[in-house]
Amino acid sequence: MASPYPTSVELAAEAGRSVLFLDLLEVDDMQRVRQVVHPAVKHPANPVIRTGPLGTWDSLQASPWQGTVMWDAEDGHYKAWYMGMDVAEAGLQIPRVGYAVSPDGSTWEKPNVGVHKYGGSRDNNLIAFLPGRRTNGPALKDPGETDPSRRYKLLLRDENGDREIWNSPDGLGFTREGAPSISTPPAADGSRRQLPDPLAWFDAHQLLYDRQDPNPDRRYKAYGQMSARRGGWSIRKGALLYGPDPWTWTRSPQNPIIDPDEGDESQIHFISVLPYKGLYVMLYEYGWLDPLTSVYVADIRLAVSRDGERFQRVQPNQPFVRRGGPGDWDGGFLVTSSDLVVRDHEIQVFYAGQPEHWTNWPSENRGEWTSSAGSVYPAQTGLATIPLDGFAALETADGEMPGAVTTIPLKPSATRVGLEISWGNALPGRNWIDVQVVDLAGDPISTVSPARVVTQGSCVPVVWDDLHSLPVDLEFRLRFGIHGAARLFGFSFRDIDGRQ
Repeated sequence: MASPYPTSVELAAEAGRSVLFLDLLEVDDMQRVRQVVHPAVKHPANPVIRTGPLGTWDSLQASPWQGTVMWDAEDGHYKAWYMGMDVAEAGLQIPRVGYAVSPDGSTWEKPNVGVHKYGGSRDNNLIAFLPGRRTNGPALKDPGETDPSRRYKLLLRDENGDREIWNSPDGLGFTREGAPSISTPPAADGSRRQLPDPLAWFDAHQLLYDRQDPNPDRRYKAYGQMSARRGGWSIRKGALLYGPDPWTWTRSPQNPIIDPDEGDESQIHFISVLPYKGLYVMLYEYGWLDPLTSVYVADIRLAVSRDGERFQRVQPNQPFVRRGGPGDWDGGFLVTSSDLVVRDHEIQVFYAGQPEHWTNWPSENRGEWTSSAGSVYPAQTGLATIPLDGFAALETADGEMPGAVTTIPLKPSATRVGLEISWGNALPGRNWIDVQVVDLAGDPISTVSPARVVTQGSCVPVVWDDLHSLPVDLEFRLRFGIHGAARLFGFSFRDIDGRQ
Protein backbone atom coordinates (compact mmCIF):
# COMPACT_ATOMS: atom_id res chain seq x y z
CA MET A 1 0.00 0.00 0.00
CA ALA A 2 1.25 3.46 -0.88
CA SER A 3 2.55 5.51 2.04
CA PRO A 4 1.40 9.10 2.54
CA TYR A 5 3.59 12.06 1.71
CA PRO A 6 5.51 13.30 4.80
CA THR A 7 3.93 16.16 6.71
CA SER A 8 6.98 17.45 8.58
CA VAL A 9 10.76 17.62 8.38
CA GLU A 10 13.63 18.71 10.59
CA LEU A 11 15.82 21.56 9.46
CA ALA A 12 19.42 22.23 10.45
CA ALA A 13 21.72 25.02 9.35
CA GLU A 14 24.28 22.64 7.90
CA ALA A 15 26.70 23.60 5.15
CA GLY A 16 25.50 22.13 1.88
CA ARG A 17 21.84 21.94 2.92
CA SER A 18 19.38 23.53 0.49
CA VAL A 19 15.69 24.33 0.75
CA LEU A 20 13.44 24.88 -2.27
CA PHE A 21 9.90 26.15 -1.88
CA LEU A 22 8.18 23.18 -3.49
CA ASP A 23 6.36 21.18 -0.79
CA LEU A 24 6.74 23.99 1.79
CA LEU A 25 7.56 21.64 4.68
CA GLU A 26 10.26 24.04 5.88
CA VAL A 27 7.74 26.92 6.06
CA ASP A 28 5.91 27.65 9.30
CA ASP A 29 4.04 30.84 8.42
CA MET A 30 3.27 33.00 5.40
CA GLN A 31 1.75 36.47 5.54
CA ARG A 32 0.44 38.03 2.31
CA VAL A 33 2.50 35.48 0.38
CA ARG A 34 1.50 32.72 -2.02
CA GLN A 35 3.27 29.89 -3.78
CA VAL A 36 3.40 29.93 -7.58
CA VAL A 37 4.93 27.72 -10.24
CA HIS A 38 7.71 29.64 -11.98
CA PRO A 39 6.94 28.98 -15.67
CA ALA A 40 9.72 27.93 -17.98
CA VAL A 41 10.60 30.34 -20.79
CA LYS A 42 10.57 28.89 -24.30
CA HIS A 43 13.62 29.45 -26.48
CA PRO A 44 13.10 31.84 -29.41
CA ALA A 45 14.71 29.33 -31.80
CA ASN A 46 12.04 26.69 -31.14
CA PRO A 47 11.62 24.10 -32.43
CA VAL A 48 15.32 23.42 -31.92
CA ILE A 49 15.32 19.93 -33.48
CA ARG A 50 13.07 20.03 -36.52
CA THR A 51 11.62 17.45 -38.84
CA GLY A 52 13.68 16.52 -41.87
CA PRO A 53 12.74 17.12 -45.50
CA LEU A 54 10.31 14.84 -47.33
CA GLY A 55 11.83 11.47 -48.04
CA THR A 56 13.91 11.34 -44.85
CA TRP A 57 13.21 9.00 -41.98
CA ASP A 58 12.28 11.85 -39.59
CA SER A 59 10.15 13.96 -41.98
CA LEU A 60 7.03 13.55 -39.80
CA GLN A 61 8.42 13.55 -36.27
CA ALA A 62 11.75 14.52 -34.67
CA SER A 63 11.20 14.75 -30.93
CA PRO A 64 12.30 13.36 -27.55
CA TRP A 65 9.11 11.30 -27.24
CA GLN A 66 10.55 8.64 -24.95
CA GLY A 67 13.91 10.05 -25.98
CA THR A 68 16.83 11.70 -24.20
CA VAL A 69 18.70 15.00 -24.49
CA MET A 70 21.81 15.41 -22.33
CA TRP A 71 24.79 17.71 -21.85
CA ASP A 72 27.94 15.60 -22.08
CA ALA A 73 30.52 17.51 -20.03
CA GLU A 74 33.21 14.99 -20.95
CA ASP A 75 32.77 15.59 -24.69
CA GLY A 76 31.74 19.25 -24.35
CA HIS A 77 28.47 19.24 -26.29
CA TYR A 78 24.82 18.26 -26.15
CA LYS A 79 23.64 14.90 -27.42
CA ALA A 80 20.14 13.80 -28.33
CA TRP A 81 18.72 10.36 -28.98
CA TYR A 82 15.35 11.26 -30.41
CA MET A 83 12.32 9.58 -31.96
CA GLY A 84 11.61 10.06 -35.65
CA MET A 85 9.01 8.93 -38.15
CA ASP A 86 8.66 9.27 -41.91
CA VAL A 87 5.60 11.13 -43.21
CA ALA A 88 5.16 8.29 -45.73
CA GLU A 89 4.54 5.97 -42.77
CA ALA A 90 2.06 8.20 -40.93
CA GLY A 91 -0.32 6.09 -38.89
CA LEU A 92 1.88 3.00 -38.79
CA GLN A 93 3.45 3.99 -35.46
CA ILE A 94 6.91 2.72 -36.40
CA PRO A 95 9.30 5.17 -34.73
CA ARG A 96 13.06 4.91 -35.01
CA VAL A 97 15.91 6.38 -32.95
CA GLY A 98 18.16 9.08 -34.38
CA TYR A 99 21.15 11.03 -33.08
CA ALA A 100 21.82 14.77 -33.03
CA VAL A 101 24.49 17.00 -31.49
CA SER A 102 24.63 20.65 -30.47
CA PRO A 103 27.20 23.07 -29.00
CA ASP A 104 24.58 25.15 -27.17
CA GLY A 105 21.28 23.26 -26.98
CA SER A 106 19.56 25.47 -29.54
CA THR A 107 21.53 24.83 -32.76
CA TRP A 108 21.48 21.15 -33.71
CA GLU A 109 23.20 19.02 -36.32
CA LYS A 110 22.07 15.59 -37.48
CA PRO A 111 25.40 13.93 -38.34
CA ASN A 112 25.71 11.12 -40.83
CA VAL A 113 26.64 8.14 -38.68
CA GLY A 114 26.37 5.45 -41.37
CA VAL A 115 24.96 2.77 -39.08
CA HIS A 116 21.65 1.80 -40.70
CA LYS A 117 20.27 1.94 -44.22
CA TYR A 118 17.15 3.94 -44.95
CA GLY A 119 15.78 4.37 -48.44
CA GLY A 120 18.75 2.37 -49.73
CA SER A 121 21.40 4.65 -48.17
CA ARG A 122 23.42 4.83 -44.98
CA ASP A 123 23.77 8.57 -45.38
CA ASN A 124 21.64 9.39 -42.32
CA ASN A 125 21.71 9.77 -38.53
CA LEU A 126 19.75 6.62 -37.65
CA ILE A 127 21.00 4.87 -34.53
CA ALA A 128 18.55 2.04 -33.91
CA PHE A 129 15.40 0.48 -35.30
CA LEU A 130 13.68 -2.87 -35.64
CA PRO A 131 11.92 -3.32 -38.99
CA GLY A 132 8.17 -3.05 -38.55
CA ARG A 133 8.41 -2.46 -34.79
CA ARG A 134 8.15 0.56 -32.47
CA THR A 135 11.77 1.42 -31.66
CA ASN A 136 12.08 4.29 -29.22
CA GLY A 137 13.16 4.70 -25.63
CA PRO A 138 15.45 6.54 -23.20
CA ALA A 139 19.23 6.68 -23.27
CA LEU A 140 21.80 6.75 -20.46
CA LYS A 141 25.50 7.48 -20.37
CA ASP A 142 26.04 5.16 -17.44
CA PRO A 143 28.44 6.45 -14.72
CA GLY A 144 28.26 3.10 -12.95
CA GLU A 145 29.31 0.99 -15.93
CA THR A 146 32.85 -0.45 -15.81
CA ASP A 147 32.75 -2.08 -19.26
CA PRO A 148 33.68 0.58 -21.89
CA SER A 149 31.65 -1.23 -24.56
CA ARG A 150 28.47 -0.72 -22.51
CA ARG A 151 28.99 2.88 -21.42
CA TYR A 152 25.98 4.14 -23.38
CA LYS A 153 22.64 2.40 -23.08
CA LEU A 154 19.34 2.58 -24.91
CA LEU A 155 16.29 0.97 -23.31
CA LEU A 156 14.17 -0.07 -26.28
CA ARG A 157 11.16 -2.27 -26.94
CA ASP A 158 11.88 -5.75 -28.25
CA GLU A 159 9.69 -7.90 -30.50
CA ASN A 160 7.54 -8.94 -27.51
CA GLY A 161 6.97 -5.43 -26.19
CA ASP A 162 9.43 -5.87 -23.30
CA ARG A 163 12.34 -3.49 -22.71
CA GLU A 164 15.81 -4.56 -23.83
CA ILE A 165 19.13 -2.76 -23.34
CA TRP A 166 21.21 -1.87 -26.37
CA ASN A 167 24.86 -1.06 -25.51
CA SER A 168 27.42 1.20 -27.17
CA PRO A 169 30.94 2.47 -26.42
CA ASP A 170 30.32 5.84 -28.12
CA GLY A 171 26.55 6.43 -28.26
CA LEU A 172 26.48 5.77 -32.00
CA GLY A 173 26.86 2.07 -32.76
CA PHE A 174 24.59 0.02 -30.48
CA THR A 175 24.44 -3.75 -29.95
CA ARG A 176 21.40 -5.58 -28.58
CA GLU A 177 21.83 -7.72 -25.47
CA GLY A 178 19.33 -10.27 -26.73
CA ALA A 179 17.30 -10.59 -23.52
CA PRO A 180 14.81 -8.24 -21.83
CA SER A 181 15.93 -5.98 -19.00
CA ILE A 182 12.33 -5.15 -18.01
CA SER A 183 9.75 -7.85 -18.71
CA THR A 184 6.01 -7.88 -18.14
CA PRO A 185 4.43 -11.32 -18.45
CA PRO A 186 0.91 -11.35 -19.98
CA ALA A 187 -2.15 -12.27 -17.96
CA ALA A 188 -3.53 -15.80 -18.10
CA ASP A 189 -5.81 -14.87 -21.00
CA GLY A 190 -2.92 -13.32 -22.92
CA SER A 191 -3.98 -9.73 -22.30
CA ARG A 192 -1.86 -6.91 -20.93
CA ARG A 193 -1.77 -6.82 -17.14
CA GLN A 194 -3.34 -3.73 -15.58
CA LEU A 195 -3.17 -2.13 -12.15
CA PRO A 196 -3.79 -3.11 -9.36
CA ASP A 197 -1.99 -6.25 -10.56
CA PRO A 198 1.52 -5.92 -9.00
CA LEU A 199 2.96 -7.22 -12.30
CA ALA A 200 1.13 -4.61 -14.36
CA TRP A 201 2.61 -3.68 -17.73
CA PHE A 202 5.36 -1.06 -17.41
CA ASP A 203 6.65 1.21 -20.16
CA ALA A 204 9.88 3.08 -19.39
CA HIS A 205 10.32 6.76 -20.17
CA GLN A 206 13.49 7.47 -18.18
CA LEU A 207 16.56 5.42 -17.24
CA LEU A 208 18.26 7.20 -14.34
CA TYR A 209 21.52 6.73 -12.46
CA ASP A 210 20.69 8.28 -9.08
CA ARG A 211 23.73 9.53 -7.16
CA GLN A 212 21.48 11.19 -4.58
CA ASP A 213 19.89 8.02 -3.18
CA PRO A 214 22.04 6.66 -0.31
CA ASN A 215 20.82 3.10 -0.92
CA PRO A 216 22.98 1.32 -3.55
CA ASP A 217 20.13 -1.12 -4.19
CA ARG A 218 18.18 1.84 -5.60
CA ARG A 219 21.01 3.38 -7.61
CA TYR A 220 19.22 2.85 -10.92
CA LYS A 221 15.66 3.99 -11.47
CA ALA A 222 13.30 3.54 -14.37
CA TYR A 223 10.41 5.99 -14.41
CA GLY A 224 7.52 5.40 -16.76
CA GLN A 225 3.88 4.43 -16.96
CA MET A 226 1.46 1.70 -15.96
CA SER A 227 -2.23 1.56 -16.76
CA ALA A 228 -5.59 0.69 -15.23
CA ARG A 229 -9.03 0.25 -16.75
CA ARG A 230 -11.65 2.92 -16.21
CA GLY A 231 -14.77 2.13 -18.17
CA GLY A 232 -13.65 1.73 -21.76
CA TRP A 233 -10.46 3.70 -21.20
CA SER A 234 -6.95 2.57 -20.38
CA ILE A 235 -5.76 5.22 -17.90
CA ARG A 236 -2.00 5.76 -17.84
CA LYS A 237 -0.33 6.47 -14.49
CA GLY A 238 3.22 7.29 -13.42
CA ALA A 239 5.29 4.40 -12.07
CA LEU A 240 8.76 3.50 -10.79
CA LEU A 241 11.13 0.55 -10.88
CA TYR A 242 14.49 0.59 -9.05
CA GLY A 243 17.50 -1.65 -8.67
CA PRO A 244 21.26 -1.95 -8.06
CA ASP A 245 21.93 -2.21 -11.82
CA PRO A 246 19.97 -1.83 -15.07
CA TRP A 247 19.01 -5.52 -15.15
CA THR A 248 17.73 -6.22 -11.63
CA TRP A 249 14.47 -4.38 -10.98
CA THR A 250 12.02 -4.05 -8.10
CA ARG A 251 8.60 -2.53 -8.68
CA SER A 252 7.88 0.24 -6.22
CA PRO A 253 5.18 -0.61 -3.67
CA GLN A 254 4.09 3.04 -4.08
CA ASN A 255 2.98 2.47 -7.69
CA PRO A 256 1.34 4.35 -9.18
CA ILE A 257 3.58 7.15 -7.89
CA ILE A 258 1.37 9.79 -9.54
CA ASP A 259 -2.22 8.95 -10.41
CA PRO A 260 -4.78 10.83 -12.55
CA ASP A 261 -7.50 9.38 -10.32
CA GLU A 262 -6.13 11.59 -7.54
CA GLY A 263 -5.93 14.73 -9.68
CA ASP A 264 -7.70 16.53 -12.49
CA GLU A 265 -5.71 14.98 -15.32
CA SER A 266 -7.18 12.58 -17.85
CA GLN A 267 -3.89 10.77 -18.44
CA ILE A 268 -0.25 10.84 -17.34
CA HIS A 269 1.79 9.01 -19.95
CA PHE A 270 5.27 10.46 -19.51
CA ILE A 271 7.19 11.64 -16.47
CA SER A 272 10.76 12.80 -15.90
CA VAL A 273 12.46 13.02 -12.50
CA LEU A 274 15.47 15.14 -11.56
CA PRO A 275 17.37 14.41 -8.32
CA TYR A 276 18.11 17.96 -7.22
CA LYS A 277 19.48 19.38 -3.96
CA GLY A 278 18.02 16.64 -1.78
CA LEU A 279 14.64 16.58 -3.53
CA TYR A 280 13.24 14.78 -6.55
CA VAL A 281 11.54 17.16 -8.96
CA MET A 282 9.09 15.55 -11.38
CA LEU A 283 7.82 16.93 -14.65
CA TYR A 284 4.64 15.17 -15.68
CA GLU A 285 2.28 15.26 -18.59
CA TYR A 286 -0.98 16.91 -17.56
CA GLY A 287 -3.48 15.75 -20.17
CA TRP A 288 -7.19 16.32 -20.81
CA LEU A 289 -9.74 16.16 -23.63
CA ASP A 290 -10.46 19.45 -25.35
CA PRO A 291 -14.13 20.26 -24.60
CA LEU A 292 -14.81 21.47 -28.17
CA THR A 293 -12.97 18.89 -30.27
CA SER A 294 -12.54 15.94 -27.84
CA VAL A 295 -8.91 15.85 -28.99
CA TYR A 296 -6.34 14.96 -26.35
CA VAL A 297 -4.19 17.92 -25.29
CA ALA A 298 -1.54 18.28 -22.58
CA ASP A 299 1.07 20.52 -21.02
CA ILE A 300 3.86 19.89 -18.48
CA ARG A 301 3.43 20.39 -14.72
CA LEU A 302 5.37 19.89 -11.49
CA ALA A 303 5.47 17.41 -8.63
CA VAL A 304 8.02 16.85 -5.87
CA SER A 305 9.27 14.05 -3.64
CA ARG A 306 11.63 13.61 -0.70
CA ASP A 307 12.57 10.05 -1.63
CA GLY A 308 11.95 9.69 -5.36
CA GLU A 309 8.95 7.46 -4.69
CA ARG A 310 6.21 9.39 -2.88
CA PHE A 311 5.26 12.47 -4.90
CA GLN A 312 3.08 15.50 -4.28
CA ARG A 313 1.82 17.85 -6.99
CA VAL A 314 3.02 21.46 -6.86
CA GLN A 315 0.19 23.90 -7.63
CA PRO A 316 -1.34 21.45 -10.13
CA ASN A 317 -3.53 24.12 -11.74
CA GLN A 318 -0.46 26.05 -12.90
CA PRO A 319 1.48 24.80 -15.97
CA PHE A 320 5.26 24.65 -15.83
CA VAL A 321 5.63 24.49 -19.64
CA ARG A 322 2.54 25.80 -21.40
CA ARG A 323 1.15 24.77 -24.75
CA GLY A 324 1.66 27.18 -27.60
CA GLY A 325 -1.18 29.20 -29.03
CA PRO A 326 -3.61 28.19 -31.79
CA GLY A 327 -1.66 27.33 -34.92
CA ASP A 328 1.67 27.09 -33.09
CA TRP A 329 3.92 24.08 -33.67
CA ASP A 330 3.45 23.09 -30.00
CA GLY A 331 -0.14 24.25 -29.53
CA GLY A 332 -1.61 20.76 -29.10
CA PHE A 333 0.20 18.82 -26.44
CA LEU A 334 3.60 18.52 -24.86
CA VAL A 335 5.55 15.73 -23.20
CA THR A 336 8.90 16.08 -21.48
CA SER A 337 12.17 14.52 -22.59
CA SER A 338 13.46 11.76 -20.32
CA ASP A 339 15.93 14.02 -18.45
CA LEU A 340 16.38 17.66 -17.49
CA VAL A 341 19.72 19.36 -18.12
CA VAL A 342 21.33 21.36 -15.30
CA ARG A 343 24.09 23.52 -16.72
CA ASP A 344 25.74 26.80 -15.82
CA HIS A 345 23.06 29.10 -14.36
CA GLU A 346 19.94 27.45 -15.70
CA ILE A 347 17.88 24.29 -15.93
CA GLN A 348 16.92 23.23 -19.44
CA VAL A 349 13.75 21.35 -20.34
CA PHE A 350 13.69 19.69 -23.74
CA TYR A 351 10.23 18.60 -24.76
CA ALA A 352 8.22 17.03 -27.57
CA GLY A 353 5.71 19.46 -28.99
CA GLN A 354 2.77 18.73 -31.25
CA PRO A 355 0.19 21.04 -32.88
CA GLU A 356 -3.54 20.81 -32.29
CA HIS A 357 -4.40 18.65 -35.28
CA TRP A 358 -4.13 14.89 -35.25
CA THR A 359 -4.33 12.72 -38.33
CA ASN A 360 -4.87 9.17 -39.53
CA TRP A 361 -3.52 10.10 -42.95
CA PRO A 362 -3.10 8.05 -45.02
CA SER A 363 -5.93 5.77 -43.98
CA GLU A 364 -4.30 2.63 -45.37
CA ASN A 365 -1.46 3.09 -42.88
CA ARG A 366 -3.58 2.84 -39.76
CA GLY A 367 -2.51 -0.74 -39.12
CA GLU A 368 -3.25 -1.96 -35.62
CA TRP A 369 -4.14 1.62 -34.55
CA THR A 370 -7.42 1.72 -36.46
CA SER A 371 -9.48 2.92 -33.48
CA SER A 372 -7.11 5.69 -32.45
CA ALA A 373 -5.70 8.90 -33.88
CA GLY A 374 -2.84 6.89 -35.29
CA SER A 375 -0.24 9.60 -35.07
CA VAL A 376 0.32 13.17 -34.08
CA TYR A 377 1.44 15.44 -36.86
CA PRO A 378 4.10 16.65 -36.76
CA ALA A 379 6.22 16.34 -33.61
CA GLN A 380 9.36 18.41 -33.03
CA THR A 381 11.72 19.27 -30.18
CA GLY A 382 11.43 22.40 -28.07
CA LEU A 383 13.60 23.94 -25.37
CA ALA A 384 12.43 25.90 -22.32
CA THR A 385 14.54 27.17 -19.41
CA ILE A 386 14.36 28.35 -15.81
CA PRO A 387 17.08 29.79 -13.56
CA LEU A 388 18.76 27.43 -11.12
CA ASP A 389 16.37 26.56 -8.25
CA GLY A 390 13.54 28.34 -10.09
CA PHE A 391 10.87 25.62 -10.24
CA ALA A 392 8.45 27.35 -7.88
CA ALA A 393 8.52 30.60 -5.95
CA LEU A 394 7.01 32.51 -3.07
CA GLU A 395 5.71 35.94 -4.02
CA THR A 396 3.47 38.61 -2.55
CA ALA A 397 -0.23 38.29 -3.21
CA ASP A 398 -0.48 41.45 -5.31
CA GLY A 399 3.09 42.19 -6.38
CA GLU A 400 3.03 45.42 -4.37
CA MET A 401 2.43 45.13 -0.61
CA PRO A 402 5.27 43.41 1.28
CA GLY A 403 4.81 39.87 2.56
CA ALA A 404 6.73 37.67 5.00
CA VAL A 405 7.72 34.01 5.22
CA THR A 406 8.96 32.41 8.45
CA THR A 407 10.67 29.03 8.55
CA ILE A 408 10.28 26.19 11.00
CA PRO A 409 12.96 26.14 13.76
CA LEU A 410 16.52 25.55 12.62
CA LYS A 411 19.04 23.62 14.64
CA PRO A 412 22.36 25.50 14.74
CA SER A 413 25.47 24.20 13.08
CA ALA A 414 28.53 23.15 15.05
CA THR A 415 30.60 25.38 12.75
CA ARG A 416 29.97 28.81 11.37
CA VAL A 417 27.76 28.81 8.29
CA GLY A 418 26.51 31.52 6.01
CA LEU A 419 23.15 31.94 4.30
CA GLU A 420 22.48 32.21 0.57
CA ILE A 421 19.19 32.79 -1.20
CA SER A 422 17.94 32.11 -4.73
CA TRP A 423 15.50 34.60 -6.12
CA GLY A 424 14.43 36.55 -9.19
CA ASN A 425 12.48 39.44 -10.66
CA ALA A 426 14.64 42.13 -9.03
CA LEU A 427 13.80 45.76 -9.74
CA PRO A 428 15.73 48.61 -8.09
CA GLY A 429 13.64 50.41 -5.50
CA ARG A 430 10.69 48.07 -6.06
CA ASN A 431 11.50 44.37 -5.82
CA TRP A 432 13.94 43.00 -3.23
CA ILE A 433 14.27 40.47 -0.38
CA ASP A 434 14.88 41.23 3.33
CA VAL A 435 16.26 38.50 5.60
CA GLN A 436 16.15 38.48 9.40
CA VAL A 437 17.18 35.94 12.03
CA VAL A 438 14.53 35.56 14.76
CA ASP A 439 14.14 33.42 17.86
CA LEU A 440 11.59 30.64 18.23
CA ALA A 441 8.96 33.15 19.36
CA GLY A 442 9.54 35.22 16.24
CA ASP A 443 11.42 38.11 17.87
CA PRO A 444 14.63 39.44 16.34
CA ILE A 445 17.73 37.90 17.92
CA SER A 446 19.71 41.13 17.71
CA THR A 447 19.19 44.80 16.95
CA VAL A 448 20.87 44.38 13.59
CA SER A 449 18.59 45.50 10.80
CA PRO A 450 17.34 42.89 8.33
CA ALA A 451 19.75 42.23 5.48
CA ARG A 452 18.51 43.66 2.21
CA VAL A 453 19.32 41.62 -0.92
CA VAL A 454 18.93 43.53 -4.18
CA THR A 455 21.02 41.38 -6.56
CA GLN A 456 19.08 38.44 -7.95
CA GLY A 457 20.44 35.01 -8.85
CA SER A 458 21.05 31.60 -7.37
CA CYS A 459 23.03 31.25 -4.12
CA VAL A 460 23.31 34.99 -3.48
CA PRO A 461 25.12 35.60 -0.12
CA VAL A 462 23.19 37.32 2.68
CA VAL A 463 25.17 39.74 4.87
CA TRP A 464 24.06 41.53 8.04
CA ASP A 465 26.23 44.60 8.75
CA ASP A 466 29.36 42.82 7.48
CA LEU A 467 28.51 39.66 9.44
CA HIS A 468 28.16 36.52 7.36
CA SER A 469 27.45 33.75 9.87
CA LEU A 470 24.30 32.40 11.49
CA PRO A 471 23.93 31.56 15.23
CA VAL A 472 25.89 28.55 16.46
CA ASP A 473 24.59 28.37 20.05
CA LEU A 474 20.78 28.46 19.83
CA GLU A 475 17.88 27.40 17.66
CA PHE A 476 16.44 30.11 15.44
CA ARG A 477 14.13 30.81 12.53
CA LEU A 478 14.63 32.74 9.32
CA ARG A 479 12.16 35.39 8.24
CA PHE A 480 12.15 36.51 4.63
CA GLY A 481 10.51 39.78 3.67
CA ILE A 482 9.36 39.75 0.04
CA HIS A 483 8.93 43.21 -1.47
CA GLY A 484 7.10 44.21 -4.61
CA ALA A 485 7.04 41.47 -7.25
CA ALA A 486 10.21 39.67 -6.09
CA ARG A 487 10.14 35.88 -6.33
CA LEU A 488 11.94 33.76 -3.72
CA PHE A 489 12.93 30.27 -4.91
CA GLY A 490 14.83 28.92 -1.92
CA PHE A 491 17.83 29.22 0.38
CA SER A 492 20.94 27.27 1.29
CA PHE A 493 23.80 27.16 3.78
CA ARG A 494 27.51 27.30 3.09
CA ASP A 495 30.63 26.99 5.18
CA ILE A 496 31.64 30.50 6.22
CA ASP A 497 35.13 29.88 4.91
CA GLY A 498 33.75 28.95 1.50
CA ARG A 499 34.45 25.24 1.64
CA GLN A 500 30.80 24.38 0.71
